[in-house]
Amino acid sequence: MLSGRRLDLIDPSPLDVELSDIAHGLARVARWNGQTIGDHAFSVAQHSLLVAEIVRLIDPAASAGLQLAALLHDAPEYVIGDM
Repeated sequence: MLSGRRLDLIDPSPLDVELSDIAHGLARVARWNGQTIGDHAFSVAQHSLLVAEIVRLIDPAASAGLQLAALLHDAPEYVIGDM
């Protein structure tokens, strides 16, 4: 990971997960394998931010937990890709 941490995929620990690693990884992963219109790929990070915004627009009173779940719904992709 960019932070220097190592993540054991067989026995992961929350202590080995850094939010900056998630953000960095998702910002560099293209949605739809880069098959989008424009000069730049649409990243998983952009998608995650849009999903979180949609949740807030649909339900302005959405709990912090729901908003966090929307933001991090693709978080595992930072290390294992889309499955």
